[in-house]
Amino acid sequence: MDLPLVSIVMNCYNSDRFLKEAIDSVYAQSYTNWEIVFWDNASTDESATIAKSYDQHLRYFCAEETTPLGEARNLALQQVSGKYVAFLDCDDLYLPDKLEKQVQLMERYDYALCYGSAITLNEQGEEIKRFKVSNRSGDIFSALLKHYEINMQSVLLRRELLIKEKLSFATNLKYCPDHNLFMEIASRYPV
Repeated sequence: MDLPLVSIVMNCYNSDRFLKEAIDSVYAQSYTNWEIVFWDNASTDESATIAKSYDQHLRYFCAEETTPLGEARNLALQQVSGKYVAFLDCDDLYLPDKLEKQVQLMERYDYALCYGSAITLNEQGEEIKRFKVSNRSGDIFSALLKHYEINMQSVLLRRELLIKEKLSFATNLKYCPDHNLFMEIASRYPV
């Protein structure tokens, strides 16, 4: 079986502090058919140098000027080519089997997106708390209205859905454009 390509969108603005660790967590994945679409939102720190130090699996793009996060994510989404899209902020990490488990789930079921739990770490890598999501699936929009539990860094979604439905991150929202997009998907499709 051919492994579907996963495009991992990394939006970056002056994020050199933890950037290498974040990128390395993608390179450490047990699932190997992925690309990083790295969108540098006109950083002025060492983010570009770090990102450009990787191989062809990381595709580097640089904005001419800094834009709000929703717009920057949409610009990055225009560059993805994978069947699936994941997101990784520059101060987050993936566990080594994250992509493998999620691709298996998405290939087996007809979900629009899937998401999972998260662990919050301090700067020394020590666990502060665990955020465990409910193991629900299907039409869970009303449950998400009562208790929103989708962590951006845990999402894997079908790219064709974004294209077909003309969905993107709302550029008019100052906060939480991801919440808006994921709830829009959950209101129409099983997750």
